[in-house]
Amino acid sequence: MPAADAAQFLAGSTERRQLLVRLLEGAGSPADLASDLPLSRRSVQRHLGQFVDRGWAVKESGQYRLTVTGELVVEEHTAYLETLERIEAFSDFFAHLPDREHAPEPRWLDDATLATATGDNPQAPVHCYLEHIRTFETDHIRMVSPVLSRLFHEAHADLALDGVHTELVLSTATIERARELNPAEFTIVTSVDVLDLYRYPSTIGFGLTLGDDRIIIGAYDAEGQLRACVVSENPDLIRWGEERFERYRDDADPIEPSVSRPFSFGDRT
Repeated sequence: MPAADAAQFLAGSTERRQLLVRLLEGAGSPADLASDLPLSRRSVQRHLGQFVDRGWAVKESGQYRLTVTGELVVEEHTAYLETLERIEAFSDFFAHLPDREHAPEPRWLDDATLATATGDNPQAPVHCYLEHIRTFETDHIRMVSPVLSRLFHEAHADLALDGVHTELVLSTATIERARELNPAEFTIVTSVDVLDLYRYPSTIGFGLTLGDDRIIIGAYDAEGQLRACVVSENPDLIRWGEERFERYRDDADPIEPSVSRPFSFGDRT
């Protein structure tokens, strides 16, 4: 049976999908299955016959149960539909990522927090980022960013005052722009002992912030505005983010401080 035919068969009826999911829970007679679902016994009987013809179910002592093939079909089809739903739910996030390499697997976003910019609240992703970065419990943050924004300055300055060390990867263009706009401030910032700054040679198209047990991913538009923010504690997503960070850092050059590092942020007193 061609796979396309099976996919079309499943997509052609919500009743079939409901019945297959119910059979995944256990065997049943047509009467039992009809009573468990909002389906007529006649419809159940017809669908069961189709499942048997396809090798997805067998009848034993008046009870229908899924075959191993049927179980695999139901599990994979259910996962497929859940993935599509997740992609749709995070569509604003995916739409503003630069390419597939920078898009995490949708299945890792089950418990993620998503904030997107809207006409009523264009700063929602920024507020989401600031809310979560302030609650990071770590002594080491790793970042890749397409912009250097003062909107995030205060939150990261507070982390620096607490002695949190930051590795930050920025593009060459972003670093040079920051140096030109305020040379004195740039000299001070790059000389503090809690910041390691890296110059990446090409454009950076997304944002990434990593703590010990949390990841924040930012999706930006062509003007450098944060359009979506995803926050998660999923270990697979964190490992994915660590791999991306290491690729950027390994392809970047460290910025040496303009002066020796006398500036310490590790003590508030």
